[in-house]
This record gives sequence, structure tokens and C-alpha cells, in this order.
Amino acid sequence: MKDDSTMGSKQRRERERQEIRQSILSAAQAIAAEEGWQAVTTRKVAERIEYSQPTIYEYFENKQAILLALLHYGYERMCQTMQQAAESTANPEERLLAISDAYWNFAFTSPELYQVMHGLQGVVFGQPETPPEAKQTFALMRENVMSWAEATNTNLPYPDDAVDALWGVVHGLTILAMDGRIAQGRARARQILLRTIRHLLVAWKEFPDV
Repeated sequence: MKDDSTMGSKQRRERERQEIRQSILSAAQAIAAEEGWQAVTTRKVAERIEYSQPTIYEYFENKQAILLALLHYGYERMCQTMQQAAESTANPEERLLAISDAYWNFAFTSPELYQVMHGLQGVVFGQPETPPEAKQTFALMRENVMSWAEATNTNLPYPDDAVDALWGVVHGLTILAMDGRIAQGRARARQILLRTIRHLLVAWKEFPDV
């Protein structure tokens, strides 16, 4: 049997490691919010959390590794937010609107994470495969699209195309609003988003094979 003090010490060290790791990720986000992602370096992160630069390398090999961790974390957070939104109503159409609105709100409440997730604002790194958390987000949207189709007796011969179309509308308008490309700002852009999704659902009902 292991000594309780030994077990407690290991748990404490692991907790401390997780806290330092999280502080590194939080520092990177804070620097990006102030100066942009191109300004983020392991040296600046180390200075921000008042640790040595070699300490950063004990947790992350380089800046790219920090970005990759944030990418996974961002998709995980967004998927959780969208899942909560889906559970807020039993109406299939309102669920799709709630999910889309949750996506929108996440992007604007966590813009630095959203930038990393989509390679925006100077974020550049190789990511050959779709993150599993992004696949979970797609699966959540697909599940609710199919739930809506079943509830409305709508035949969707290409469900994945439908999900990609929905995702494209949400992401596209989000990016345009972030860049200030929508006249009258975010409030109008959000109205356009929700109205477009309603129109998309009507189109799917009337023209399922298109």
C-alpha cells in the first residue's frame, strides 16, 4: 500500500503542472488579445507568467505546440457551448438556431481561440488532420439537422452537404462580422445569420434534392 503522503505529493505535483500548463495557455491568449498572434513567443509567455523560457519547453515544444493545444481546447469549449444550447429547447428548429447562435457567441466571446481554430489573424501552423473535437462539433450539428428533418418530414438526401452549408453560413457571417465587413455591425450580422438559417430550412423543405 502506498503511503498517503506520497500519493498526496504526487497529486499536488500533478495539480501544479496542470496549473502551470493552463497559465501558459492563458498567457498566450492574453498576449494575442493585446498584440496579435504574430507577437506571441515562448519568451513573452515566460515573461508573462514569470517563469524561465526553459520551463515553457517542459510543457510545450514550441509556439506551434501551444497553438495546437489551444486549437483542441477551443473546439472542445465550443462544442460544449453548442451542446448546452441544443439542450435548452425541445423544438428542432429552435435547437438549430440556438446551436448557431451559440457558435456565434463563442466566436465573439473567445475571439483569440476562434482565430487559432481557423488559422486567422496571423496564426500559421501545420494541422494535417481535422481535430477530433471539430469532428464532434460536426457530429453535433449533423445530429440536430437530422432531428429537424425527421420532425418536419423533410427528406435530406445529402445530410453532410446540409451540415456543411449550415456551417458555412454561420462561419462565413462570423468572419465577415469580425472583420467589420457587415454594414451596421454585429447586431445586424447576427439578425442576418438567424434569418438566413430560417430561410435555409424552408429551402430544404421545398427543394430537398437541390
